[in-house]
Amino acid sequence: MRTARTPRRLWLSCLVTGLGLVGCAGGGPRATQESSPVPSTAPNPKAYAYAVISVADMDQALALWSGRFGMRVAVRREGSDPGLAAVWGVDAREIVDQALLLTPGMAQGGIHLVRFRVPGPAVREGAAATDLVPKSVDIAVRDLPARHAELEAAGYRFRSGIGRFETDGVVVHEVHLPGPDGVNLVFLEQQGKPEPVSPEGYGVAPQIVAISPDNRREKAFFERVLGLDETSYHRFAGPEVERTIGLPAGAGLDIRIFGDAGYDYGRLEIVQYEGAKSADLYPRARPPARGLLSVTFFVPDVGAVLARAAALATDTTAAAGATMRAPPVDHGVVDTVFGTTRMATLTSPAGLRIDLVQR
Repeated sequence: MRTARTPRRLWLSCLVTGLGLVGCAGGGPRATQESSPVPSTAPNPKAYAYAVISVADMDQALALWSGRFGMRVAVRREGSDPGLAAVWGVDAREIVDQALLLTPGMAQGGIHLVRFRVPGPAVREGAAATDLVPKSVDIAVRDLPARHAELEAAGYRFRSGIGRFETDGVVVHEVHLPGPDGVNLVFLEQQGKPEPVSPEGYGVAPQIVAISPDNRREKAFFERVLGLDETSYHRFAGPEVERTIGLPAGAGLDIRIFGDAGYDYGRLEIVQYEGAKSADLYPRARPPARGLLSVTFFVPDVGAVLARAAALATDTTAAAGATMRAPPVDHGVVDTVFGTTRMATLTSPAGLRIDLVQR
């Protein structure tokens, strides 16, 4: 389980501010279609299948995620995708290139790269550490010093050196990299716990990080609507936290991870900065903006999830105060990069977009 390493975000993830493209992607073969976007076994509905990242340059993105990180390309679709464009609310001609990637040996927790005809501004451009927005992608590695050195040699500039953090006997080494299109990349290695990685030594993506104004509402939504497990919960406060992160007096952190307690990949880490000012940037995370936009879950019954969403929306108990940011949308049966199947869209109370694909 990944829960033991969660507290390390107290020190590093919370310090991330604005992002920009600062490196070159390095070499790598041009991706081609290799297999189906859907695993042969039944998908895990508690783990996201793909995190959607909008890119300005698909060749550069594939050189990084596939050529350097070693993710396998499940599907490459060059050309339009009118069905997905309709789901995302853009013109049928706006999507011009897509790639679905998975870490070898992993069926979920993948990356969905998409390029729009006219890419928009980066979602996290000028963002502060506490702003409400999809924030980071975690990348598990083997031999973090070697990975750090090879990326630096390729022209990337990290925010700082590798940090070593110990909590409850768990030792984690971690470093942050401002990646292309404003996506913060978090490379981490937990001592004594080798995780699934590619032959190149990288594993993408155990989890993504999103910022919330109220984690109790997110908890109600993710548990009651999507049926996710809360695999970890930590709260941090006090003068040391305020001084380290730069929070005002009396502020604190509420950090929760949702997913499948028995599956390390495809989890959501939701962070709330209590008592701190946070600009709401979720409205920026809409196509064709660049960066981390949303997550996609494969579920066995879209209708059942929508029914749970409707039940939560009408629940007047105090614990259920998890009004979704926008009403659920049932797109019906559509033909997209995922094939012909029913899709729907949910929006968490904070504003994270979640697309559901029936499998």
